[in-house]
Amino acid sequence: MITIRHRDERGVANMGWLNSNHGFSFGHYFDPGHMGFRALRVINEDRVIPGAGFPTHGHANMEIVSYVLNGALEHKDSIGTGSVIRPGEVQVMSAGRGIRHSEYNASDTEPVHFLQIWILPEANNLAPATSRRISRPSRSRAS
Repeated sequence: MITIRHRDERGVANMGWLNSNHGFSFGHYFDPGHMGFRALRVINEDRVIPGAGFPTHGHANMEIVSYVLNGALEHKDSIGTGSVIRPGEVQVMSAGRGIRHSEYNASDTEPVHFLQIWILPEANNLAPATSRRISRPSRSRAS
């Protein structure tokens, strides 16, 4: 059964440099009634202050999608991929059997606001896949 959960009911983490709202149990926020939905494990709405971010850390057996709403998010990982993701762009990372990466606000003056979504993979312990940036296609208008 699908139930609507109001945004004010989400878990919250405010670390000064990071303000995060968790749709499901995540980090220090534990809610046994909201552990994910089918293959969807995490959907966090994150805001990071200028110049701050997540230092290098590891993931395994997870598909991680980042979607930037405002600002710019810089990604670097242990398989040599790096990029800056901007509003409307999506980055997909297949952690496979293990990958290390960092994510930082790419600006020294503007905050970054993004969604981070984690999806359980169909198979575990595959080779990590190269992160990639997918730009939103431009819209063409009919005359």
